[in-house]
Amino acid sequence: MNVVYLTDIHDNFAGVSTVLNNTSADLYVLSGDLTYHAFGTDDVALFRFIELQEKIRMLAGRNPDAGATLHLAEQAQGGLATESLSADEGAEYLRLAAQAKQELLRKYQTLNKAIAPTGKKVIMIPGNYDLPLSDTAVAGYSIHENTFTMEGIKFAGYGSAPVFTPGIPEELAAPFEESGSGTKLTSRPRDFMLREHADVFVMHNPAYGTLDKLPRFGHCGSHGLREAVDEIEPKLVLSGHVHEHFGLLKLGHTYFLNPSNFGGVETIEGYQAGGYFARFTLQADTDGQKFLREVVWSRLVDGRVREICTVKIDKKQRATETVTEAAEYAAMGKFLL
Repeated sequence: MNVVYLTDIHDNFAGVSTVLNNTSADLYVLSGDLTYHAFGTDDVALFRFIELQEKIRMLAGRNPDAGATLHLAEQAQGGLATESLSADEGAEYLRLAAQAKQELLRKYQTLNKAIAPTGKKVIMIPGNYDLPLSDTAVAGYSIHENTFTMEGIKFAGYGSAPVFTPGIPEELAAPFEESGSGTKLTSRPRDFMLREHADVFVMHNPAYGTLDKLPRFGHCGSHGLREAVDEIEPKLVLSGHVHEHFGLLKLGHTYFLNPSNFGGVETIEGYQAGGYFARFTLQADTDGQKFLREVVWSRLVDGRVREICTVKIDKKQRATETVTEAAEYAAMGKFLL
């Protein structure tokens, strides 16, 4: 089975269309952050929303409920204003949150228009910039908290990430339900993955210690997902979210793949233009064994697909890397980790 994998799309729906129309694969996987700007090009509305969002979050800080910001805004609008939040500000926050939701819904319609005419088989999950995808134009492609099987290979999807995303109404965003640590850890993604026992984990947020290291911060992955990976030992784990920690990594019997961001994004390290994606081959033998055979790391540049390097994997799980675009490879750094 040949699969094309993109993550962190960040509104680059034209690029998705180009990849779909200029590559051949049995399956296309998009793992979150499908959208990026919840207010489109209206920066004034975005900055005002973030200002109000921060103010309301300070008031809601003692309330762990994810919907606390919306609830406080509704209270303020209804007359329970405080010195920190006026009735007008509560009403304004609710209006801007509704505006953002409508813009996100419109973006999913645009993404669907990029996919549907191609007739390609596509599955996807939400990221922390996304709505949960149910009741959107791309709901039919979603495998968030669901599974998909093709040619005997089972994919299980769990999206979003445990992070606050400024400019996205947090009460509307896809939740990542994990809290606590150690023996007190409760993790919905862990429980889901343990229950489904899939060959391929499709995640937005990486498992802890696997392609999850942020510059100046350290590891930010999910402990629950790491527990699931260690117990199930899937053949392949697909993730994104951390654009800077990309590549192909092998731990134990499992490969981990993050090709880096497909859509452009602003980061603390500066603007990352993106365009990166991967094609990989999964094989199921007659005895039921599944293997990752090949990974091709590519980049979409000016409407053309450039293959940066190819990793071949033998049946003993030994990997060898061949660089095909030296300049692109050198600009990003090592892919096979």
